[in-house]
Amino acid sequence: MSGPELHPSLAPIGFLLGEWEGEGEGDYPTIDAFTFSERLTFAHTGRPFLTYLQRTQGPEGNPMHTETGYLRVTGPASGGGHAVEMVVAQPTGVSEVLAGVVVDHDLHVHSTSVVLTPTAKQVDSTARRLRLHGGRLVVDTSMAAMGEPLTHHLHSELVPVT
Repeated sequence: MSGPELHPSLAPIGFLLGEWEGEGEGDYPTIDAFTFSERLTFAHTGRPFLTYLQRTQGPEGNPMHTETGYLRVTGPASGGGHAVEMVVAQPTGVSEVLAGVVVDHDLHVHSTSVVLTPTAKQVDSTARRLRLHGGRLVVDTSMAAMGEPLTHHLHSELVPVT
């Protein structure tokens, strides 16, 4: 039994579909450098959005971070490619609304707003890039937080889970 057909509007981001896993590294001016294992899952229900789930573990297998959200294509982008929007919620009290563009298999989004719960650490803005390169999903995340300007924070290279 197969699932629903991919909504036609999602064709530009269809390359993300499936489960991806691999290794990553993080760094930021306010913390020590670290490594992690990551698993991303992009799925669909036949509706015009992808679901997104991210989980990371430390070198000893301890859970580190998780987040969930949605990604959709909103139409052609000025200058080429397709406009995309992404919503991400984190259990740390941070929610991001991001917008950007996907061209070929290269997605760039930047936060249009970051909403924080009263106890969340300060995050002012974020940027994410997901690109397919040589069969790998390369993921880079930047953030402006804790008084620092927008700075690269995370890098991972993931392969499809078979």
